[in-house]
Amino acid sequence: MTTNKRILLFFVLPIIAILLYPPETLLGGLPVIAVVIAFFIGVGVYLWRGRSLALTFAIFLQGMNVIIRLMMFFANSISKDGQFNATYAITCVLGLLLSLYLVLRLDQGDVRVQMVQ
Repeated sequence: MTTNKRILLFFVLPIIAILLYPPETLLGGLPVIAVVIAFFIGVGVYLWRGRSLALTFAIFLQGMNVIIRLMMFFANSISKDGQFNATYAITCVLGLLLSLYLVLRLDQGDVRVQMVQ
């Protein structure tokens, strides 16, 4: 696995998958976003070093993100007025698909081989 793929799988995609919400939702919690980014960078560093517990934790977090987004999708995509919130629905589906991809990709053999090295 190339260095660019490792950076993408261990650092960039997990942060995007967790923080992929409409901008108006994220603006209220900028300090929390900084903490989340720092946390996922830390998990990525442990993944880079080959810690298998960090891999298990990363897969667990992405799986929880899939479950949470499924539960939130129907409740928040349509407002109480009956209006469809397209921005939220699109970002929710994209975040869900990206997290699902990461769950399946991080469990592949070539990623696990990187944990041994």
